[in-house]
Amino acid sequence: MSDLIINLQLLHQLRDDLDAVVAEFTNADDFSDDVATATGHDGLGGHVTDFAHKWNDKRKAMTEAVEGLQKKISGITDGFTQVDDGLAKALTDAAPAGQPGVPV
Repeated sequence: MSDLIINLQLLHQLRDDLDAVVAEFTNADDFSDDVATATGHDGLGGHVTDFAHKWNDKRKAMTEAVEGLQKKISGITDGFTQVDDGLAKALTDAAPAGQPGVPV
């Protein structure tokens, strides 16, 4: 019999990391405007702003792709978490009376 090992902590971390990527992409224009202002030079600041804003269409498509992946990872994470919780409860409920639990 094969064992299926799922690291739920890594799945949760991946979901959270993808959320962070979406947030960064979504706020990229505001961030680039802040960076442009911080350069202290109008010419350089203009180049920073132009570069960032020219990526808007591409960034939007990338954001949508990452959001789709994040939703899939979230569904997988939630599904495996529910299965794991259900199996743990079944093992605990099935433990003989007087036993502190079932070794895993």
